[in-house]
Amino acid sequence: MKAIISILIVLGLFYGAKNLLGKYDEITKKGRGEITAAPVVPMQLQGLPERFEPALAEAQRLGPSAFKAFLEKYRASIQDPRLGDIQLDYVLAVSRSNLQEAKKVFAEVQARTPPSSPLYPRLKRLANSYQ
Repeated sequence: MKAIISILIVLGLFYGAKNLLGKYDEITKKGRGEITAAPVVPMQLQGLPERFEPALAEAQRLGPSAFKAFLEKYRASIQDPRLGDIQLDYVLAVSRSNLQEAKKVFAEVQARTPPSSPLYPRLKRLANSYQ
């Protein structure tokens, strides 16, 4: 009987320590801003008028040069955060052929994107590759 009680006490202490450690990790990640946000769905981001969606899809399909032409033509009509998302897609598309261009565009997006933006987690993931 004493053995069973001792085992239950040890298991209870183990369970409590595990939960306490989990809470501590959660709090420290939150303090450092590492809580992962829900994935961003580009279609839900504001800033791109619906009439440009087919042109964007076509530019993405045709490759980096068409993508760049789309951005140059419609940049004035597109606003952040969707503009930043489109530019990050362009960065990924052009990085194989022109890494300097990719880094330049990434730096532009990074400079104007605040930590509160829905794009910030994506920027943080890509930062090591394009800085």
